[in-house]
Amino acid sequence: MLKPKVLTNVLSQANTGGVENTLLLNNDGALLAFSGFHNKDARITSAIASNVWSAYEKHGHNSFREDPLQFLIINCEGGNVIVTQVANLLLCLYANTDNLGILKTKISKLKEKLEIPLQSIQT
Repeated sequence: MLKPKVLTNVLSQANTGGVENTLLLNNDGALLAFSGFHNKDARITSAIASNVWSAYEKHGHNSFREDPLQFLIINCEGGNVIVTQVANLLLCLYANTDNLGILKTKISKLKEKLEIPLQSIQT
């Protein structure tokens, strides 16, 4: 069984080096778990990230005929958002840094850590 406090603690491990928020959301943009500094910003970020991810899954994949989407990077005025799929959920990091290599490494490691426990969650 997945414990909410443990999940929040795992998500908070990524909140260093410019990462302000770590979010776990479903494909509809509903925030399931959050660790960070700005709760209001987290809801907005989750809505935008899920919307862009879903739009690519529905339309972009067919148009570009490429491999499945691995990462989505959204460059915003205040920083960067990186999104990836973990099990049937979306994992999202919001950071005020331009170092995309660090963001990709952090989200990849979190994905590895969360993949098996989150497979039991059905959304």
